[in-house]
Order: sequence, then C-alpha cells, then structure tokens
Amino acid sequence: MVRFRKIAAVFGFAVLLPVIASAQAVVSGVVRDASGAVLPGVTVEAASPALIEKVRTTVTDGTGQYAIENLRPGVYTVTFTLPGFATVQREGIELSGTFTARINADLRVGTIEETITVTGETPVVDVSSTLQQRVMDREILDALPNSGLRTGLGVLIPAVDFRRQDVGGAGVRAVTGNMVAHGARSEDAGTTLNGMTIATFGTGAATATIFLNPMGLEEMTITTGSNDAELHAGGVRTNYTLREGGNTFRGVVFGAYAPGQWQSDNLTDELKARGLSEPNNIKANWDINPAFGGPIVRDRVWFFAAARYNVASDYVAGLYWNQNVNNPNVWTYEPDTTRRVWNEQKQPDTQLRVSWQATPRNKVGGTYYNTSYCFCPTDASSTLSWEAGQRAEYPYQRLIAGDWTAPLSSRLLLDVSGQVYKSESNRIPWDGLADGMIPVQEQNTGMRYRAAEIYRTQDQSVYTLRGTFSYVTGAHALRIGVSNRSGNLGQLEYDIVPVSYRLRAGSPNRITQRALGEWRANVDADLGAFVQDRWTRNKLTLNYGFRYDYFSSSYPEQQIGPTTLAPNRNITFPAQPGLGALHDFSPRFGAVYDLRGNGKTALKASINRYVLAMGPDVSFIQLANPSRNLVTSATRTWNDANRNYVPECDLVNVRANGECSALSNENFGTVVTNLTYDTDTLTGWGKRNFNWEVSAGVQHELAPGISADVMYFRRWYGNFVLVDDLAIGPADFDPFTITAPIDPRLPDGGGYPVQGYDIKPAKFGIAAQPFVTLSRNYGKQEDYWNGFDATVNARPRPGLFFQGGVSTGRRVEDNCDVIVKVDNPNPSYCHRVEPWLTFVKGYGSYTLPRIEVQVSGTYQTKPGPLVLALYTATNAEVAPSLGRNLSGGAPSVDVHLLAPGPYTTTNGGSGPVHGERLHQVDFRISKLLQFGGTRSRLNVDIYNALNSSAVLLQNDTWGAWQTPTEILVARFFKFSVQFDF
Repeated sequence: MVRFRKIAAVFGFAVLLPVIASAQAVVSGVVRDASGAVLPGVTVEAASPALIEKVRTTVTDGTGQYAIENLRPGVYTVTFTLPGFATVQREGIELSGTFTARINADLRVGTIEETITVTGETPVVDVSSTLQQRVMDREILDALPNSGLRTGLGVLIPAVDFRRQDVGGAGVRAVTGNMVAHGARSEDAGTTLNGMTIATFGTGAATATIFLNPMGLEEMTITTGSNDAELHAGGVRTNYTLREGGNTFRGVVFGAYAPGQWQSDNLTDELKARGLSEPNNIKANWDINPAFGGPIVRDRVWFFAAARYNVASDYVAGLYWNQNVNNPNVWTYEPDTTRRVWNEQKQPDTQLRVSWQATPRNKVGGTYYNTSYCFCPTDASSTLSWEAGQRAEYPYQRLIAGDWTAPLSSRLLLDVSGQVYKSESNRIPWDGLADGMIPVQEQNTGMRYRAAEIYRTQDQSVYTLRGTFSYVTGAHALRIGVSNRSGNLGQLEYDIVPVSYRLRAGSPNRITQRALGEWRANVDADLGAFVQDRWTRNKLTLNYGFRYDYFSSSYPEQQIGPTTLAPNRNITFPAQPGLGALHDFSPRFGAVYDLRGNGKTALKASINRYVLAMGPDVSFIQLANPSRNLVTSATRTWNDANRNYVPECDLVNVRANGECSALSNENFGTVVTNLTYDTDTLTGWGKRNFNWEVSAGVQHELAPGISADVMYFRRWYGNFVLVDDLAIGPADFDPFTITAPIDPRLPDGGGYPVQGYDIKPAKFGIAAQPFVTLSRNYGKQEDYWNGFDATVNARPRPGLFFQGGVSTGRRVEDNCDVIVKVDNPNPSYCHRVEPWLTFVKGYGSYTLPRIEVQVSGTYQTKPGPLVLALYTATNAEVAPSLGRNLSGGAPSVDVHLLAPGPYTTTNGGSGPVHGERLHQVDFRISKLLQFGGTRSRLNVDIYNALNSSAVLLQNDTWGAWQTPTEILVARFFKFSVQFDF
C-alpha cells in the first residue's frame, strides 16, 4: 500500500511537468495563393478513422506553414479552408511510423461552397527528418512469411543484424536480445511501446524481454539511424504501436502449424565430414493468436484485446541424451543415439488496450500485458548437454501502462504516460537431476555435461514516467520533454554442488570452486530531459536540440552468509544511498534540403551524440556494489593420480595441499576489499560511455510510390571503462612460443609460431587489487565504424510493395596504447580491422487481382560465423620456450591459433575471418477470400526454400574444431489461416 501511494504521488507530480509525446506521424506543408504568396490563417484539418477524435485541426502561421503532429497510422484527408477562397481537399494520404508527409496547397479565389478535391499519391520522400527507419504496418505484417518477432522482421532491413537466425520461428533458441546496425552495439538498442521504453534492468538496461502480441499491433517501426533527442541511445530502436478499438466490433483469429515430418533434409556429406551427425530440425511449431475489439461505451470508451499461445521446439544438431545422466559415479558423456535432445520455447500471453475519449480534447488510455516464458531448455547445443543446461523460466512478465493525450489547442499538445513493469527471470535445475551431479567440461572438445555450474533466481521492478509538451507553429515544431526510470533488481545465485571438474580425455586436471551469494541494487534515477525544434525555411529544414541525461544508483543493506567452501563467511554490507551521479549533455543536429522544392529529392545530413544505457547490471556500475565484489569462484590444478575423481585435499585451504595446487585467487570466498574506483568514473559530467553518429546522403523519388536512398554512416565510441589489477602488470608475465598444428584449414597450412603468456609463479594466486577507471587515463583507445547503405522502398500501387537493398561496413578497434600499461601483456590482437561485411536483403509482395492470390517473399544474405581456434597447449609444449613449468602446476594453457578478427598469413595475404555466407529465401502464397464483412487468408509458407545448410555456429575448440553446432533449419512448410472480421 505504501509503495502504491508512492507511485501515485510520483505519477501525479509528473503530470505537472513538461512531458514527452510518443513519436508518431506528421502532416506539414505550406499554403499559397495563385500568385505564389504565402497565406497565413488558413484552417487545416487532418481527418481519419484512425483518430478517435476523427479530426485534428491547426492554422497556418505567418509564413504560411502548418504542421499537425502525433497522428496515428492510417489514411487521411487533409482539408484547407480560408474565407474568400475555394476549399481544397487532399485525399488518400497514408501515414505510418514517424514519417513527415509534406502536403502543400494552392488556394484560388472562389465561393465558400466550392471544394476542389485532389487525389494524389502519398509522398514517399521525407523532406523534414533525417531518421532512418522502416515501418512494418499491418499490410507487411500480414503479407510476409514471418514468426511475428521484432527480431525476425527487423533483420530484413539491410543494415540490421541479430545474433540468432530466425527461420519461421524455428531454430531460435533465444528470442531475447538486441538488433544492431551501422556499427552500434547491442547495448545501444531500445524497445518502446508507443514511444515509452519497455527495457529491463536485468539485461544491461537496454534489452526488452517482452515481445508484444503480433495481432495486437497496428504497426512496428524500426529505426536504424539518426535517432532524435527523445532517446538517449543511437542503436536500433523498435517502437510498437498498438491497435485500438472503435465504434465497430472487429477482430482477427490467426493460427499456424508446421508439420515437422514434412521437413526436408539438408545434412550434406561435407557437414558429415566436419563431424555433424544430425542437423537441427523441427519437433513442434504452432501458434494460435485471436484478437478482438470494439466499443464499451459508443463514442467514448473502446477496447482491443489479444491473446496468444506459441510453441517452438527444435531438435539440437548432433546432440543426444546422456546415458549417464542419473549416475553420479560415471564421468563420461555417452550419447544415446536413439534419443535426441531439443530446445523448446513456450509462451502464452494476454494483452488489453482500453481508450477513453474523456472530452473532445482529452484522451486517456491504458495497456495491460502479461506473459510467461519457458525456455526448456534454451541453450542445449552439441557442446552443452541437456542436463548441463538450465530451465529458463519467466513465471511472469507484467506491464501496466497509462497515457493521457491532450491537444490543448491547434498549436499545443500535451502527452503524459507512465508504466509499471515487474518480472521474474529464473535459471533453475532440471527436475529429476540426480543428487551430487558435479558439472564437468571435457577440455578436448569443450563439451559440458552432468549439470550446470550456476543457477539463479532474479526479480525486478521498473517504474517509468515520460511525456512531452509540443508547441507547433508551422515553421517551428518545438518539443520539450522529460522521462525517468527507477526501480530495483535482485539476484540469488546457487549451485547443486560447490565444485566442477575439467577433464582432458577423461582425466581430471582442474577444479573450479564456488562460494556463491546474492545481491540487490536500486536505480534511483535514470533521468532524461530534452529540448528539440524543427525549423523549416523555404527548402531547408533543420532539426536541432540537446538532451540531458542523469543516472544515480544505490544499494540496500545486504547480508552474505557462509557456504560449504567458505564456512566462515558472514558479511553485512551497509546500505549505500546515492552512489554515483553521472551527468551527460548530448547535442543532436540534422538538416534536410528539398533540392528542387517539389518534395521529390532530399539531401540529408546529421550528427548526433548518444550515451550508453545504464542499469544496476552494467559492468562498471555493478562493481560498485560491494556484494558483487565477492570472489565467488576460483580454480586450482588437480592431480588425480588414483583416478577416483575425489579431490584428496582440503578445498577450504587456499594453499597447495594434497592432490591440489594453490587456488588461483587467495581472496576466494571473501570480498575484494581493496577494489578502488577512480573518483571521476562514477561521478561528474561526460563519464558515461558515448558514441557519435554522422550520416549523410540523398533520398530521391524514382517514380510515384518508389523512392531510393544512398547514405553514409560513421560511428565512433569514447569513455571506455577498464579494470586494472594493480597487483600485477605486463612485467609479471613471461612469454612463450608454441608451433601451430599442421592443418590445411590454418593459414599457410599451419606450422607457424604462436605466442602466449603465463603469469610468473611468484604472482600466481596473489590477491587482486582491481582499480576501475577510464582507459583514456592510460592512453588512446579507438573503436569506430564506417559504412554505406543503398535501399529502395516501393509501393507503386495497392497490392504491390518491395523494400530492400545493400549495406556494407567495417569496424576498427585499437587499444594498443592502453593494453601494454595494464595487466594484459599480449599486444598481438590490440589492433583489429574487420573486412568489409556486406548484407543484402529484401522483401516484397504482389497480389494477383483476378484470382486474389498474394505471393510474397524475403531474401537475406550475410557473412558466416567468425572463425576462431582455441588450442590447448600442454605444459610439455610450453615449457621449452617458457624456461619453466606453467604456474600453479597447470597441465596446460589455452592459446588462440587465430587472432579474434582478421589475421595475416606469413606470406602477407589475408586469411578468412568468417565462414561461408548465409543465403535464406522464404516464400508465402496466400489465397484471399471475402465473405461479407469477413476477410480470410489461407497461407502456405515455405521457409528456407532453397534448403540451404549454411553453418550458423561451429565449435572453436581445437579438438573438435569447426564441427558445426548449428546450421540453418532445413526447408519446411508452415500452414496458417487468418480471419479478419
């Protein structure tokens, strides 16, 4: 009750602030008379069934310009009225996303009853904004073969990439995660609902674990560049616009099913030769998704509700049930080739949107969304057995949001919104797992089996308030806004047994010990305030503004108790209020020039500064939490001479004893009390990781309904945070050289020298003295990306659309000036230059009018997986050049045979960095039926139509090097039906 009162009080206070409007479409232009003189005082109306108030009105200013903002997706009629002049109507204007439609009008003298109606094509060139975005409206969402995931649709944009490859909802082991584009990082992304972030705290403060109901969406807008001042970050942003009810009851029912037994076989002889025994393929894939809306009180209150149950289950490539899963006394992984292992995702959800037109100028809305996930499991692979995975359960993901929109006049708009998001995210053991199962990893193959090392439970609460105050005159569109997030996050980590073993060829050689704990953290303020103006003068439109960001966190009192291997641990951490205060000022600027003044060719340029999303789980912030500074794990070499798999030593003793060497960290089980922060890292101005984005290019209308754009992008990062262990330095490591194996897959066939480093024996296991600071205090560090996009967007007539193009770019990273001054002595890979990575993508649809059959398809090609090679060098291989045995009695050390990026062969040529390119083609054929007021679609989807067997993931461990662990899901059919009524 106390918490509810606090929330209500804060929300009430926020209503009094200048606040942020969700970014929606705009109609703007200039009105002139027959002589070409501008006309002030012209009444301009934008009317559409998409507006609950039906009509939005404004008046041209002294320059003859007007702008009507915050318009929902839909088809509009724009009417221009001025006494003494004939009325002009412009019909059929389609709006979506944040597109600014430039609609000009010429009025001539006429009678008041005279109306001139103009039916013209919708503008396709945005001559007011530099935003780079694609709008996935209902036509696209319904027409294309897709799984309904934002990631599955977003990756169809040429510049966008995602760490997983969606094939009709199959083969996706993790739907959570962020898309990237134009050199942005995953943590730069954002997901918003009607303009308000729905990101969590538990995934780096940028990832949304909510995937809204596909049939509850009006459209999905994906922005890939030139974000304006309303957002702190500059990565890929997905904005959901929900469907709303109206005075007519309407609904939709969608159902889909993919029979796995009809799936093709794409296991080639080449893949078999590389060690893949069976491909990943479908076990189960189906979806049911009804939605319905209409009036609660006609002309006043409306609703739209949706529900979904989705199951996607896929057999894992080359992975079988471990026959010894229930026998803790057997230490080998023995696959039962009659029982395959699968990953599975189950997701039921419910969604409700209620809208109330309280008065002609006051609209109130509410949104409720609730879902639960079960990834059971989600991460099993050919290097992770079923029992070593986790049940990734999200018992609830609950979002409650409210919004209030008030067009106070033809020039003033107020928009206020707030939301409460609560969730639980757990990684738990499997039911029936035998007691005492010690986790094991086989060093030769990288295979992990028997049990997972760590499990966890996590809960979080996020409270968000935001909105804008807009003042639009026509020539100017001024927006002032503020938003704030606060909340808390807690996590408990635990294990079944406090140790895990590493084996090589079945023989133990290392123990990992654990003494886990729990932690909590608060976000007191994640505040952003901005001022932004759009100024149009003749052919030039300037978008300029700035954003202020503030972040502060704190920690409650925390208690850490004893564990099996830390029996004397009993620590209380006092509360730390107001830890850190980070301030940032970020300018935003964009310019658009209408080259010929006819809205058909726009020259665009922008330069914008962005900051990193913050939260209690961000790496350098979490180090400030004392309970996160527990040394919860450490390793020690183990000589199990009698092969009884029982460490005959005292594991509580950090020193060498019995069969065990000294622990790798003598602070194990305690807190790193000597961790220090540079005082400038957590407080002050301009300390947050940032990036600048520059773009320049041209957008041109090739023909009615068809536009093309060519853009250049450059992004560079700054304020890199590093953790320097002051107890050791580069001089505390000794170099060694080994010879790479002879293998035709390696540069020059292998046999070249590879250098590594080993810590000196005197420094092994010494207590760390971590120091957190900015890398710029040590030297220069660079991270930048350059690239180009060339795309086409075509909707020449109803029933036909195409979007696609090419994107290419490369990243350069250099920390050579820094790395030689901290504890990592290896400068070999400090300068990394990517090759040019090129993506070609497109999607389109065509309806054959006479037979009412719609044909649509998508195409993607992108680079294959990064090629790495992790080699285990034995002490016998290392000792001759090292001049001694490895420290801590280690029997081996891991070295990279290839640089983690482009590498150069001995003859100066360039070796491959990525595997073979991926090519994916998906098709849909739909029969369209109309029965009275019911429209039906009978769909047949063909995913991976070319039956590609492209490798998505492969084993990087030398003992099983380049064995595929996941390939593109083989061609399969999915049948679906959609009834709109």
